[in-house]
Amino acid sequence: MQRVVRVLVDEPAIDREFFYLLPEPLAAGRVPVSVGTLVRVVLNRRRLRGWVTELDSHPPDGLELTEVSGVVGVGPPPHVVELAEWAAWRWAGTRVHFLRTASADRVVAGLPLAPAQVTKSDEAQTPAWLAVAFEPGGDAARAVRLGPCADEWPLVSAALERGRVLVLVPTVSWAARLAGRLRHAGVATALFGRDWAGAAAAQAVVGAMTAAWAPCARLDSVIVFDEHDQGYQSEAAPTWNARDVAVERAQRDGARCLLVGPMPSPDALRAAGVCDGGDDEGDNENGTAAAVVLRAPVPDEREAWPMVQVADRRQDDPAMGEWCGTAFAELLRAGGNVVCVLNRKGRARLAYCASCGALACSPAGRALALDGQRFVDPESGDVRPAVCEECGATRFRRVRVGVKGVADEMERLARRAVTQVVGESPVAPAAEALYIGTEAVLHRVPAADAVVFVDFDQELTAPRYRAAEEAFALLVRAARLVGPHSGGGRILVQTRMPDHPVLVAAESADPADFVNAEVLRRSQMRQPPSAAWALVSGAAAQTYVERLSNPADAAALDIAGPANGVWRVRCDDSGTLLDALAAKPRPPGRLRVAVDPLRA
Repeated sequence: MQRVVRVLVDEPAIDREFFYLLPEPLAAGRVPVSVGTLVRVVLNRRRLRGWVTELDSHPPDGLELTEVSGVVGVGPPPHVVELAEWAAWRWAGTRVHFLRTASADRVVAGLPLAPAQVTKSDEAQTPAWLAVAFEPGGDAARAVRLGPCADEWPLVSAALERGRVLVLVPTVSWAARLAGRLRHAGVATALFGRDWAGAAAAQAVVGAMTAAWAPCARLDSVIVFDEHDQGYQSEAAPTWNARDVAVERAQRDGARCLLVGPMPSPDALRAAGVCDGGDDEGDNENGTAAAVVLRAPVPDEREAWPMVQVADRRQDDPAMGEWCGTAFAELLRAGGNVVCVLNRKGRARLAYCASCGALACSPAGRALALDGQRFVDPESGDVRPAVCEECGATRFRRVRVGVKGVADEMERLARRAVTQVVGESPVAPAAEALYIGTEAVLHRVPAADAVVFVDFDQELTAPRYRAAEEAFALLVRAARLVGPHSGGGRILVQTRMPDHPVLVAAESADPADFVNAEVLRRSQMRQPPSAAWALVSGAAAQTYVERLSNPADAAALDIAGPANGVWRVRCDDSGTLLDALAAKPRPPGRLRVAVDPLRA
């Protein structure tokens, strides 16, 4: 008797399972058929591929079944198929989307037969403070503070001592470098993306965002470096985050998941059970001791940061001009390899007092737009007279300079050539070079003696709820360009908000107070992760939102909008929101549902 299998066809618009007969020759073929195997089927006269989601299924009586027409190759293992189902619920997506992400980009005919022998590396011993991270008990995830220039090897080595490890890093180049180092140490390593099949048996799997879906067997440890990095989250819907997939995967495997970065993000603290985001210990919602935020000894953490100099533009002579303060001018004249960052090509919205230099901001810390003799809050639309809250003056100036304008003036001031980094043009590193560009320049130039943020206030006051976290991430990236404190490099930040928690944290190499303030602010404003958000847009958005607005859901869901064609659905409980999104059928037409997006 032929076996019956359930197959999820690879068609996002369908996202349904169908029953098929599995012929005996295929079942005993070169690729054993199991949950996750990629097969070929016929549906409505179309030949489609799909994933087996259940063996020995029991279809309804009277259903006439066709046969599976062929086996394509090895697909995600059963536990990754289950993970894809969870992810489809978590980010209001389709299982097809996530199974595509979890599948190899070419046909895989077979996997290594046995797991690689676990190898121990003696390159470095585990520091005592890190050993605590692997102690049993507590939440599966733990937050680890590691300075931007600190060596990641002791942490990876400690994880290898405990078995199979999955390591996520935000960039492909970082993954390749770490994989090479592991192989040099004698560790069986798969670089995900290049070696999909090898990931099934390797002792260490290293990769960027999609490596969260690697076909590994049961994991013993999962490490996510720079867990705050935006490179882990998909900009297109479904807006899934590899860090959160890694945390869920570790919980299912009973593995330890370490969320590592110079500043533990509020999302990492939530995953690790730390609610206040503070020093080394906090209290959870029940009042008992929460998980520890692990950190290196203070001298080691300080060494892992370069010198950060905050230049208060309010103290500069107005004759210095819009973009160049005294400290910046001195740095340019000193020479060296200098990278300047200005995230602006056209005009800016920022306005500052012509008398005292204070930046015009709302109580929430967002930049106000100057419209004649009044200020306009770009978020709420509130209007108030254009009066400086610091000195009472009524004259304001707008910041207008962009990359091109600054580059032209910088050449005259520095008396040397300035390289503009735009688009995908190649950058040739030089010992004595002067660069300027948007934040992309931080990824294009390998090293520098100094990094200058020409106008950091636009990062601090950006109209996004993660603006402060993103601003801190820019400083982290700059720190890696100039190197540790002992190397003598430095970061110069021009600002009219020198007391902002982000800058205080970077100067002191201690983000504890900043993290506390950020967690508290998001809680008060009902922003993720304290509350769950979904942004709904597209031609079919109104119909879908009306379905969410029925009396059964209205009490739990806070629906606002539309604003520029986007509705915001908010709920204090993530599960309630996700269940509501999953329960409502999607109307025909274009619809985008972004759960907890970064750029909101």
